[in-house]
Amino acid sequence: MFSRFSGILTACFLFLFFWGYIPGVSALSITATVYPLYDVARYVAPQARIHLLVPPGRDVHHFEPGYRDFLQLFQSDLILAVGFEPWLKKHRLLQKKTLFLTRGQKLEDPHLWLDLPRLEDFIHRMVHKLEVLDPKGAPSYRKRAQNLISLLEEIRRELKGLSRCPRRRVVILGHAALTYLLREAGLKPISLAGVHPESEVVPGRLRSVLLLVKRRRIPVVFLLDPEFRKYALLFQRQAGVRVLTLNPGIPLFPEDRNLSFPELLRKDIKHLREGLCARN
Repeated sequence: MFSRFSGILTACFLFLFFWGYIPGVSALSITATVYPLYDVARYVAPQARIHLLVPPGRDVHHFEPGYRDFLQLFQSDLILAVGFEPWLKKHRLLQKKTLFLTRGQKLEDPHLWLDLPRLEDFIHRMVHKLEVLDPKGAPSYRKRAQNLISLLEEIRRELKGLSRCPRRRVVILGHAALTYLLREAGLKPISLAGVHPESEVVPGRLRSVLLLVKRRRIPVVFLLDPEFRKYALLFQRQAGVRVLTLNPGIPLFPEDRNLSFPELLRKDIKHLREGLCARN
C-alpha cells in the first residue's frame, strides 16, 4: 500500500516538476519574417521562443511558406513582418496578430529595417504588444527595448559623423538596399541594380557607373551582394579600386553569420568610414 502511494506521489511530483520548470513551456512564441526583426525580438524578449521564417538572402517577395511555416505562423502569439509579405495578407487571422514595419503604407523600398527612426517606432509598438500578451514581463521588455533604442540612437550619431568625410558618393556593387541607411549620413548611393534582390544589372548602367568611378577617381567601391563578386573583379581590373563589403542589415556574407543586427550596422559604418574618409 505504502509502495503504491509512494509511486503515485513520485509521479505527481515529477509531473509538477517538469511542467513548472522546463524552460519554454509557457514562453511566448514569436515569428519574424526577416533577420533584422528576428534579432530585435531576441534582444527585447530573450526568454521567448523566436523563429526566423525567411532565411538570410531569400527575397520576402518571392518566398512561399510551406506547410510547416504556416503551422509555425498560426501557432505564434506574435508575428513581426515588414509588410511586403503577400501571403500574410491572405489570412485575416494571421494579420490580426502581425506587427508590420510599413504601418499599412505603400512603399517601394522593402529594406525598411534600415530606416532607423521607423525601426525605433516599431520596437515601441512591439513592446506594447508584448506587454498585453505577457503583463508580468512588461518591466523587462521596456528596459531591454530602451537599451536597444539607445544603441540605435548611438549608431545614428555614428552615421551622421560620416557626413564629415570628403567623399559623398557610395558606389554599391549590388542592389539599392542602403538608401534609408545612407540618408542618415547625407551620402549618395550609386547602385548597379534596383531595390529588389532579383533586379538585374543593365549593361548601360554598368558602363556608366564604371566610367563615373574612373572619371571621379573614386578609390573604393562597396560589394553588397555576394553574387556580384564578378563585378568587383571588373572594377578592380579596370578602375584599380579597393573593394569593401557592406551588408543590408542581413548576414549575407559567411564572415558575418554570427553578427547581430546592430553589429552588422556598425561594420557598415566602419567600412564606409574607411572607404570615404581615408586618403587616396
